[in-house]
Amino acid sequence: MAAKSKILIIGGTGYIGKFIVEASAMAGHPTHVLVRGSTLSDPAKSELINHFNTLGVIFVSGDLFVHESLVKAIKQVDVVISTIGHSLLPDQDRIISAIKEAGNVKLIVQRFFPSEYGNDVDRVHGIEPARTAFNAKAGIRRAVEAAQIPYTYVSSNFCSGWFLPSLAQPYLLEAAAPPKDKVVILGDGNFKAIFNVERDIATYIIKAVDDPRTLNKILYVRPLQNTYSYVDLVALWEQKYGKILDKSYVSEQQLLNDIQEMASKSKILFIGSTGHVGKHVVEASAKASHPTYALVSDSTLSDPTKSHIIDHFKSLKVIFISGDLYNHESLVMAIKQVDVVISTVGHNLLADQNRIISAIKEVGNVKRFFPSEYGCDVDHVHDVEPARTAFNAKAGIRRAVEAAQVPYTFVSSNLFSGWFLPSLAQPYLLEVATPPEDKVTILGDGKAIFNVERDVATYIIKAVDDPRTLNKILYVRPPQNTYSCVDLVALWEQKCGKILDKSYVSEQQLLNDIREASFPLNLRLSIFYSVFVKGDQTNFDIEPSFGVEATKLYPDVEYTTVDEFLNQFV
Repeated sequence: MAAKSKILIIGGTGYIGKFIVEASAMAGHPTHVLVRGSTLSDPAKSELINHFNTLGVIFVSGDLFVHESLVKAIKQVDVVISTIGHSLLPDQDRIISAIKEAGNVKLIVQRFFPSEYGNDVDRVHGIEPARTAFNAKAGIRRAVEAAQIPYTYVSSNFCSGWFLPSLAQPYLLEAAAPPKDKVVILGDGNFKAIFNVERDIATYIIKAVDDPRTLNKILYVRPLQNTYSYVDLVALWEQKYGKILDKSYVSEQQLLNDIQEMASKSKILFIGSTGHVGKHVVEASAKASHPTYALVSDSTLSDPTKSHIIDHFKSLKVIFISGDLYNHESLVMAIKQVDVVISTVGHNLLADQNRIISAIKEVGNVKRFFPSEYGCDVDHVHDVEPARTAFNAKAGIRRAVEAAQVPYTFVSSNLFSGWFLPSLAQPYLLEVATPPEDKVTILGDGKAIFNVERDVATYIIKAVDDPRTLNKILYVRPPQNTYSCVDLVALWEQKCGKILDKSYVSEQQLLNDIREASFPLNLRLSIFYSVFVKGDQTNFDIEPSFGVEATKLYPDVEYTTVDEFLNQFV
């Protein structure tokens, strides 16, 4: 019996890839998987990596974007199978280039399987955004053929594990079980789809590897018993569940309208997505049906302290793009996929947003950039160090954005309720879980504005596609959330039913304390100097020439008032 082909799988730890790796190894093929070092050390992948180890899988260190590593890996095998995700489909050109250079995937029994695993993209009626993915796959087909690389394309249709738990319901993004009351049926419900279990697809692919009958052909996976129309599928489930479901029919035109409405929403990339502000804005974006992308480093994905945020993002169908603020190529690649870039990086990275501006300029397709600000309007502040350094960094990014002629929205969200109100905005209390019950410190008579982080996120996402916010500062100034220190203390005294002992700190005393304090207290005090002593959040009017106010633009948003927020501490 002829020796089984050595197979290299690129994308082997992904949704489809893991099944194909397993099928290859269990069929006795010498199975190689191209992996980055960070993948091998990722706790979230450890169970899968251990499973591959038990199967005798050979891990080859490399990366789709490191040409030399691709060539080196391909030289070790006979067959290359790509299982990379949608966002990387066009980048399979890199695999084709490496195969041509390696020169050893040209023998009659050897093959390239590009990542497809869905419809036959040469026989589809595609509309956006699916058309883009279909075109990317078709483009790779043409590139493979032009390079005269032996191939097998795989049309596996619908993956059962992905679509059947929801009974292929079109408007349910995630469902663990089929609907029990009502279902949506597209059209008249009589066109048929094909559903295949992922492990079965993998088995067919591996059987095709050394089969001359599949050489330079499309392998269709069409089991007769797995072909169902909507009507058939619902009837089968009703039979199993023992209940007739309420059926709602969506016409072709209505579906097209729904797709167009969803497609009109900008694709948004977040940089700094897992931070204090970022996690709220990402959630707001996904819940508003924007295609939502998060640039994340491998270390973030494998960080146990971030696992709950990552899992939540996954449940919201956030698309993760591997990259780094300090890796220009990864920034460019990520930005090419979207319309809007929102930065939520922390204070220590503010100045490095110049890297984002540079990447946006290179790409040239960004409709809007929201740099990381989310505080005072830095063009209207009376500042002292160390707050001055942060304010200057933000102002510098504003000037760089304007100089580069990048469309923008700057966001002045003032003070975050979740950050400052638990301490009743007490200047000398860095970390407290509840407002003071005995004595308080009062600074100046300037009025501050407090906003719940989730509300700020909602306003930001509403502004993304709003022409009224283009090249403007979006101020979040809810009229019921403007308080001086005196006002805030009075409100809390009313709620807790107790008069607190008050200590007043003069402007000069505060300046002395700022100079003597260490970080981070000195930063907090210097911000409070601007806000409560100089009144920088409310001491100027918003002129139409430079700004708009969020609650006036979006009166439908029910924001959380300071009064309501403090109720949780009573």
